[in-house]
Amino acid sequence: MDPASMIAASLPRLRRAAESLMTDTIRITRPGKPAVDPVTGAETPTGEVLYEGPGKVQTSGGMASQTTTASGDSSNAGGLVLEWSLYLHLPISATGLREKDVAQVVDSNDPDLMGRCMRLVNMQSEKTLATARRWNVQEIPEED
Repeated sequence: MDPASMIAASLPRLRRAAESLMTDTIRITRPGKPAVDPVTGAETPTGEVLYEGPGKVQTSGGMASQTTTASGDSSNAGGLVLEWSLYLHLPISATGLREKDVAQVVDSNDPDLMGRCMRLVNMQSEKTLATARRWNVQEIPEED
């Protein structure tokens, strides 16, 4: 059996292994146009739930880079700033998602992840023999 056939035959087991690490519950919605109350003019956000199920939030990086801010902040002039990347891992069955969809952590063993929202930026794992869907995401800050 050639290596590609061996990997393809192992994919179901490898995908189960990847999913076993996805212990968070993630809800992904596609925002719609806000509904406007004709009497009050108040807007209510709308959206379609595209996926709700297991997922995993992960960071990587810590690579140092020199950063200059547009605001002219010179508090770290010439210094190195650590940059982290944020990823969302989903089962391979989580299809139909696209950039700008919004993911929310609805359950997690880490209480600090609960309720956090992220915008899907682009898929990081577009490949034939993928074990998971890995998205680059950007956190959406909480409104005060």
